[in-house]
Amino acid sequence: MTPTDIELFGRKTFFIAPDTSLIPKAYLEEFLTLGYQTFIINDDYSCSLQAKVKEIIRLFPESILYFNIDASVDGIEWRSYIRSLQESIGSETLIGVFYLSRQSPADEEAIKSYYLRDLNVRAGCFALSAHNHSDFDSIHKVLEQSGARGRRNLVRAKCDPSSSVKFEYRGSSFTGTILDVNLSHFRCDLSGGAERFQIFEKIRDASLSINGSSFTSDAVLIMKRKGENSSLCIFMFIKRDDSPDLDKDTEKVLNQKIYQIILQEITEELQSAFRNSAN
Repeated sequence: MTPTDIELFGRKTFFIAPDTSLIPKAYLEEFLTLGYQTFIINDDYSCSLQAKVKEIIRLFPESILYFNIDASVDGIEWRSYIRSLQESIGSETLIGVFYLSRQSPADEEAIKSYYLRDLNVRAGCFALSAHNHSDFDSIHKVLEQSGARGRRNLVRAKCDPSSSVKFEYRGSSFTGTILDVNLSHFRCDLSGGAERFQIFEKIRDASLSINGSSFTSDAVLIMKRKGENSSLCIFMFIKRDDSPDLDKDTEKVLNQKIYQIILQEITEELQSAFRNSAN
C-alpha cells in the first residue's frame, strides 16, 4: 500500500482467530460507521495462521493485529509467538491481545502483566465476556485508544468505473465519475463541467450510483482541482435544510455498500496472498 493510499483509505485492524460469538461479524459493519476498518482472520488448513499474519504485515504494514490468546492453533504457543513477532516487526505495525475474561483476578493480572508490561504490546490487552453485553463498547474503547482510525475519521472506499453522479444545475445536465466515497463526502471527476461551479455551490437531488447501489442526495462542492486530463471535485453530502451529512436511511444503505466494497477488496487481496504463500 502506498503512502497516498494510506492517507486516503486509513489503517486496518485484524482480529486474529476470534471466537465469533464474542466478536460477531455484525460488529464489523458497526465499527465502519464509527470510522474503523476491522476484519476477521480465521485459522484454516489452506494456509497456516503464521503465514497469514506474515502476509497481512507485508501488505498492510500500518495495520493493527489483535490475537485471541485463547484460540487453539497448531504450532502456536501464544506467549512465545507474540514475543517473537513483536521483536521482528517494524514500528509501524501494532500488536494487541484479547481473551475470555478470567474468574480469578490473579489470572487476569498475570495476563496483563505479561503482555502489557513484559512484552509492551502497543495496541492494548482486553478481556471479553460471554455474559457481557458491553463487549462492543469494550472493543471500541481499545480501538480508539490504539489509533485504529488512522489518519481519517471516516472510512473511504474506492468505487468501480461504473460509479457515477448525475444532476441538474441551472438548466444543464451534468455527469461525473465517482472515484471514492465515505459517509460524508464523495470525490468525482467532473470533466467538462467543473469550470461551471464555484466552491460552496450546492446541487440538489443528485443521483449517485456506487458499485451498483443507487440513492439520491443533495451536496455542496467544497474543493476542486484541475488535472491534465481530469477535473477532480469533492462534494460534501448535505440534507435538504443544508445541514451536513446524509439522512439516516441513506447513510445506512451507503455504509453497507462501503463495507461490502472494502471487505471484498481486502478479502480478494488477502486470499491471493495466502494462496501464493501456501504454494
